[in-house]
Amino acid sequence: MKVLVVGAGPAGLSTAIEILERDPSFEVTVVEAKSDIGVNPKCAGGVSLFMVERVGVKIPEESIVARIQGVRIYAPNGDCWEFMGDEDYGYVLNREVFEKGLAEKVEKLGGLIITDYRVDFDDLNEWKDEYDVIVGADGPCSVVRQWIGLDYYSPSDVHVGVQKTILMDYYARNIIELYFGEKVAPKGYAWIFPCGKGYVRIGLGVPLSERVRAKELLEAFIERQVESDGELIGKLIPTAKMPKTGVYGKVLLVGDALPATDPLTGGGICQAIASGKAAGRAIVERRLENYDRYISWLRKQNNRRYRLKNALFRLNDNDLNEIIRVMKKFKPKTFSLGKELRRAVFHLLVRKPSLLRKLI
Repeated sequence: MKVLVVGAGPAGLSTAIEILERDPSFEVTVVEAKSDIGVNPKCAGGVSLFMVERVGVKIPEESIVARIQGVRIYAPNGDCWEFMGDEDYGYVLNREVFEKGLAEKVEKLGGLIITDYRVDFDDLNEWKDEYDVIVGADGPCSVVRQWIGLDYYSPSDVHVGVQKTILMDYYARNIIELYFGEKVAPKGYAWIFPCGKGYVRIGLGVPLSERVRAKELLEAFIERQVESDGELIGKLIPTAKMPKTGVYGKVLLVGDALPATDPLTGGGICQAIASGKAAGRAIVERRLENYDRYISWLRKQNNRRYRLKNALFRLNDNDLNEIIRVMKKFKPKTFSLGKELRRAVFHLLVRKPSLLRKLI
């Protein structure tokens, strides 16, 4: 069978690897718009060990730039809830090193990777009879998704993410920080992730529906943190509910094109790999409909987090301040941020039942 994968990010490369490892007789071609794999990734690069282990992702040591053992969450009034572990909670990755490693594996397994080629409708119309399966792994603005006639996500389900890499050599190397509030990032949050050698990735995400200038919000946030500056990068992050199916005839959608992204945090690396591995397995089995079954656990998890995201949207700054005040007495039990946030909400509602009206 001949398989075309559009997009050489974690989702597309993981699809190709899964196919070729299971059946080397498959002919797999990966087409990437960038001139080089993994260059200038527009991503904070964080992955939780909970998801790494759940998906079965192998993280090469050379791609890890920071090991995270703690998280600080800041309320609009500056109050902070911190939880620290004795072990690693997650990693911050060098996406370029990580993705180049995946690409090298694809080529060693016999796959073909074509870079610096932007696929359009004419290409897909020409290739639809040449390939037995087409995998859309080309991000939130997926050409493949548009080609099969799917609508784009609503403005409230797409966040604009902007980020800079800045020297902040006094920043802790094992802690990430999240900041909430209308002045920081309405219906979103700002982040600081260490990324090695004294540098941090500092950014924020806000939904398109808010109609605010994410760049200006980020610049104001950075001014409150540090004097130096860095190059601005930005991307769209789908935070939509995961659809009931990712199978459309001979076309499969994976990663942000599906979307498989965590609606609550915007994290998508492990989710992209999970969808890619599931798609590859279904393709080798020649039963594309199995793809939906293999990612049913991720759909359930993401849809729970989608509901929680929408609930948090309804909270104002005073509510958020109260949440952090109450949460300072809450002790996490696992290394899953998603699980702990759900436990935290239950903990909060027992002590602050008046918030229940806004969370349902």
